[in-house]
Amino acid sequence: MTKHLFAACVIITLILSLADATLANDEKAEGQPGEKTERSLAVHPEATVTLCVASGTLKVRGWEKSEIRVRSTDAVQIDFRRIDRTKDTSQPATRVDVMVTEKRPAPTPRRDCQALANVEMELPSGATVQVQTRDGDILIAGVAGAYAGSQNGDIAIEHVTKLVEAGSVGGSISLRDSSGRVNLSSAGGGVEVFNVRAATEEDTFEVGTVSGDIQLDRVSTPKVIAKTVSGTLIMTGPLAKQGNYGFTNMTGNVVLAMPNDSSFKLNAKVSGKHVIVSDFPLKYLSEPPPPPPAAAARKSAEAKPKPPMVKDKPEKEKALPGTGPVVEPIMIEKPRVVVPYVLVRVTAVCGSGDANISVASFGGTVRLKKI
Repeated sequence: MTKHLFAACVIITLILSLADATLANDEKAEGQPGEKTERSLAVHPEATVTLCVASGTLKVRGWEKSEIRVRSTDAVQIDFRRIDRTKDTSQPATRVDVMVTEKRPAPTPRRDCQALANVEMELPSGATVQVQTRDGDILIAGVAGAYAGSQNGDIAIEHVTKLVEAGSVGGSISLRDSSGRVNLSSAGGGVEVFNVRAATEEDTFEVGTVSGDIQLDRVSTPKVIAKTVSGTLIMTGPLAKQGNYGFTNMTGNVVLAMPNDSSFKLNAKVSGKHVIVSDFPLKYLSEPPPPPPAAAARKSAEAKPKPPMVKDKPEKEKALPGTGPVVEPIMIEKPRVVVPYVLVRVTAVCGSGDANISVASFGGTVRLKKI
C-alpha cells in the first residue's frame, strides 16, 4: 500500500511539473510583457526562410543546428508557415515563412509584414534568408544566401558564401568577407565592400547608387560592374586575371588604386573638360585626352553666335504728331544650346593588358593610382 501511495505521489508530482512547464511554454509563446517571445522549428540544412516586418531591426545569424530559432520582445506570437508544399510533413521544412504578431492593446494586432517589431533569428549556415523591413536596419551573418531590403535603414552583411542581393532606398550598404554572386543598390546612401570573391566562374559583382559613394576594397570577382550618378567611385586592390571591369560615373570622379605590377587595357570615355591622371605608364592606342587649353576656351568664345541686328524702324512706324509715343518691341535673343561636355574616347594599354577596364566619366576625373 505504501508503495502504491508513493508511486501515486510521484505520478501526481510529474503531472503537475509537466502542467507547469506547459503553462510556462504557453505564456512564453504568447509573449508576456517584458519577456522575449521565442519559437523554434526543425528545417532542412539548406532551407529558404523569409521574414518581413513593417518596422524594426532584423538580426540574422547562421549556426550549425538544423533548425530555426526566432526571438522578439516586441512580438506576442511567432508562427511558422511551411510553403514547400511537401506531402510528407514529417520531413524537415525546406521553405518557411516566419510570421510575427506584435504586441498592442488593439483587438486586432498587426502581424506578418504589418508588424512593428525587432526580431532576432538563427538558422542553418547553409540556408538562404529573405528579409525585408520598411524602417529599420538589417544585419545578416554566416549564411549561404542573403536577400535584404530596407526603405529607411542600413544593411550590413558578412560571411555569406553563395549569393547576396541587397537594396536600400535611404540607407547605406556594407558587405564584408563574402563570396558568390553579388548585386547591391542604394538610392540615398553609399556602398562599402571589403574582401569579396567569386564562388563559381559564373559569379558577377554589380553595384549601383544614385547619390552615394561606392568604395570597393579587394574585390577579386572576375566581372565587376559599378555605376553611380552623383558620387565618388573608388576601387582598391589587385585586378583579377583576365577580369572585366566596367565603371560609370555621371558627375563624380573614378579612382582605381592598383598594385605596381598591374596589367590592363583601358577603354575610357571622358569629358573634354577633364583628363585621365595615371601613375602607370600607358601606351595610348588612340589620342590621349588633351587638357582643356585656354586656346580652346577662346575658340569656343569666338564661335559664339552674334546676336541678330535690329533694323531701324520704318518711317511709317515712327510716332505721328499728337498720337503719343510708340513703344518699340523688346528683341530677345534665342538662348543657345550649350553642350556641357564633349566626350573623348581613349584606348591605352599598361603592361600586357591582362584585364579589361572600361570607364565612362562624364563629369569627373579618372585617376589610375599605384598602391
